[in-house]
Amino acid sequence: MSLAKVEGAPALARWTGRIALFSLVLLLFAVVAHRFFGMSTPLLLSLIKLAFAGAIAAIVLGLGCAVHIWRHGGPGGARILTAFGVAAGMLAWPLAYYPTMKRLPEINDITTSTDAPPAFQVLAASRDAPANGAAYRAERFATLQHAAYPDLKPLVVNRSSEEVFDLVVEAVRRQKLVIVSETPPGPTNGRVGSIEAVDQTLVMGFKDDVAIRVSGGDREAHVDVRSASRYGRHDFGRNVQRIRALMREIVVRLESTIPGAAENRHARK
Repeated sequence: MSLAKVEGAPALARWTGRIALFSLVLLLFAVVAHRFFGMSTPLLLSLIKLAFAGAIAAIVLGLGCAVHIWRHGGPGGARILTAFGVAAGMLAWPLAYYPTMKRLPEINDITTSTDAPPAFQVLAASRDAPANGAAYRAERFATLQHAAYPDLKPLVVNRSSEEVFDLVVEAVRRQKLVIVSETPPGPTNGRVGSIEAVDQTLVMGFKDDVAIRVSGGDREAHVDVRSASRYGRHDFGRNVQRIRALMREIVVRLESTIPGAAENRHARK
């Protein structure tokens, strides 16, 4: 089918097709510009809302025009059907996430330590309004997380904090996270190391922030991870998936190395 002009088609049918096509082009432009050309996320969200509003308007106008054609006859049916297909396809995209949204709790900040989560410091400036704040909202998220994801706990390793920190950095890089800050544990910071990194969703390019804390001493280290969506009230399970994947990668790094190997390499250097 084509949205080309049909001779004698009702004006309402022509506008139905134009609005549907414009909404689709606007949606595609916003996604591509945000993912590859640095469009701000607030602008992306505004354009997406406008595109979906256009799709709904196209359906409403199309229904009115379809009733007119049904009663009085005339051309324009192909335009209306095509507009319905375009608009319905656009609206099916967010509706496909509705079951996930209802199944998972409304959380956008996940951590292995709800009592003392790793803090965002370097990335705090990226989380100023209208983005989600850098502070962890325990009163809102802790109970929901414990009920939905009881498996999330700190990782305790029988190795020195310095050695574990090196392995965690390697695991973060293997997970394709972009590290923006890296402070190894040492005597000046109480042997508490920290890592801050950014991950980006594949299609939409939404950025999520990750903070990792490695603390301990010569024989034992504790690893805590926090993953938080920079925008949006619901993460659709992305953050818990990211933490679980990172924890699995850290365990793989631990199991593939000999305790003390990293420290011996540093000593040789």
